[in-house]
Formats: sequence, structure tokens, C-alpha cells
Amino acid sequence: MTPIDLLINPHSILQSTLPAEGGPPGVSALSGMGLAIQERHIIALDTPANLSAQYQPRETLDLPNHLLIPGLINTQCHALGIVSRGRAAPSDVFAAPLALEPDGNPEAFSGDELFAAAQLAFTEMMLAGTTTCADLSPFSEIVAKAAEAVGIHAQISVPVTDEANAWADSAQQGLERALALHDTYARHPRIGIALGLPNLAHIDRDTLVKVAMYAEELGLAVQVLLHPTPAHALAIEGRHGCSGIALLENVGLLGPNLQAVHVNALDDSDVELLRRYRVGLVRCHHPFEHQMRHWTWMNREQSVALGTGGYGLNYYADPFKSIAAHGVSGLYHATQGAAQVMGLEENIGTLAAGKLADVVALDLRVLDARIHADAVSVDLPQLLTLGRGNQAVTDVWVAGVRRVNGRQLVD
Repeated sequence: MTPIDLLINPHSILQSTLPAEGGPPGVSALSGMGLAIQERHIIALDTPANLSAQYQPRETLDLPNHLLIPGLINTQCHALGIVSRGRAAPSDVFAAPLALEPDGNPEAFSGDELFAAAQLAFTEMMLAGTTTCADLSPFSEIVAKAAEAVGIHAQISVPVTDEANAWADSAQQGLERALALHDTYARHPRIGIALGLPNLAHIDRDTLVKVAMYAEELGLAVQVLLHPTPAHALAIEGRHGCSGIALLENVGLLGPNLQAVHVNALDDSDVELLRRYRVGLVRCHHPFEHQMRHWTWMNREQSVALGTGGYGLNYYADPFKSIAAHGVSGLYHATQGAAQVMGLEENIGTLAAGKLADVVALDLRVLDARIHADAVSVDLPQLLTLGRGNQAVTDVWVAGVRRVNGRQLVD
């Protein structure tokens, strides 16, 4: 028999499939199956009898009351926004650690304080079932080190903006720091560097051309906060004379490798461009979205992901709240769909042989006490849309390494 590191025998395993033409993604729970893990990867998904006959596990974990799901992917978050927690008036992530006081001096946060804040944010994400995130925060060097320390997969989207702040005084400086970080993490197994555009109204066209050039030459992802509200869209038009979507087309950034976050304030020409270029979309639910264009304009060719970065760049750790707002299809968009938007579908997003072993175990008894009654049919995917999924997370593996054990972070 082939020796392996771990064999997990759960109650069931979450599976998702691409949406049929005109239909929603398929999400189901497969019972009577186990998962075999060797080093960083899943090597087999089969019945426990077949797996036991073929493999000799170093550890066997029987979880008869647990559902295994792919590690959730939070495709838009702001770790340093956590510094606003507890304030009467939460502020933007760029205005929180970088805020100018009435005397014109920036609010002081030491490097150690910022590292601790980011580390806490990534820890809370992981405890809530997130194994991969795309973070857009200032002080990107510190945020990257915090993600590395926690053990999460992270795309660090380095902000490029003309807004002067305590981290960078120009878009050019932000771009230079992004390139330096790319060199630092070029071969890192869990940390990737991307270019972040927090506000197209605060960046000039020439810099956007440079962003497009470096993204093409170095294979960097670009994440843009795009048309979250009509006010943002008008501000972009006031500076550039066109919509943000038309601007991105003009500089060569519009395409399937772009991660467009929000895209709520749209007109028909915006929709046509997003469809034509098959832009990757990231939906972050916020209180005002019902006042804007409904997301039914999307077509099947466009990949859609979910994020927790809410309106105002506030900090949220729980992806199950975004899933709850989206329904059962949100499970697909928080896993397989998100992996497609981030260009990582070959490695993560589903529990399948050959993929990285990013696995989350949820105790179903926390979500429905009837799980013991064999005669009762329980819709397991629907249970995960009730907003309580984070309470059921007991164990988390990232690339085969157990990071959470029995709701406790593994040192």
C-alpha cells in the first residue's frame, strides 16, 4: 500500500459544478466518500473502503458529523481595516491607519502594531473558513509578512494611488513598492503580489498605462475597486472624461485577468464592455447595492467571486455572510468561481485529486441538530447559507498543513 499523510472520513463532501446554460451553479453534498492527502495535495477522493485498501495513512481522522468543503476564497478584503473596529464611525482602510489628524499629522501606528492588526485579521479569516484571500491594504510589506506568519494563501494587492498617505506619497512610489514586493515573493508558495487600484479618480492615465505594462510583463493580477456607487463613477468621469470601465479599456487593462470589485453603478455601455472582455467580477455585498443595477446582467462566460470588503473599505472576516446574501450559488462563487477570477482554478476551489489540500471541516450538528436522524433529509448546502457557517468551522488545512484544530489555531 502507498503511504500517505492523512485520510479523512467525513459525513459528506461539498461538490460544485459549472452552471448550465442559463442556470445557476450546481452545489451538492456527496456522502460516503473520504479524502486522501499527501504532503500539499489531495491525491484521491473515493469510498473509505477503497482508500483504506490502497493507502496506508500516517493519520486517519474520522469525522462522522462533519462536512468537508474547499477552503473559502475571500477575493476582496482589507486586513488593516480592523484598526477601525470599535470606533463610533468606521473609516476607510486608507483613512484608518493613514488618517490625517486636524493638525495635519498622520495618526501614528507602529510597524509592530500594524503587523499585529493584520495578523489578527488573517487569523480571524482562517478561523471562519477562509484559506485564500486577496487583500488590498496599505503598508503592503507588513501585511504580506502577517499573511506569511498566519499561514494563509494571500494575494497582496499593493495599492497604487495618487492620494498622499503615511505609506506612499504618490502612485509611482506605490508602483515601485509593488515591483519590489514581487521580487521578494516571486517564488513563495503561499504569497502572491498583485497591483491594486483603490480609486480610479485618484490616479492619472499615464500611471495606469504603466500598471498595464507591468501586469503584462510580469504576469501580475490587477484588482480594481470599480464603480461601487454612482458618486464614485461620477468622480472618475470628472477626472478622466469617461467611465472607469471605458478608461480601463483604453489603457489595456480590461480583460479576464482583471479583478473588478463592486461594479454596481453601471449603464448599458459599461455592461457591454464587461461582457465583451469577460472581466472577472468580485461581488461584495453592502447596504446600498439594492439601489443600483441588479447583477442579473451577468452572463455565463464571466467568472464571479465573492469578497467581504464592504462599502467604505471596512473590515469583515466572515465569508459566510457574503454567501448568505448570495444564496446557495454563493458557495460556488466563494470557492470555484473565486479560484477562476484569481487564476488559481488549477490549484484550489474544489476538493479533487491534484488540487492543493485546502480543506475546511464543519460540524453539522452546530447547524442542524437533526443531522443524527437518518430518516430526516437535510439540505446541507442550504445550511451553509443561513449565516452561521463560521460557527461550525472546527478544522482547517492549508496546502495539507493543519492550521486550525478543534477551533484552536495550531502553533
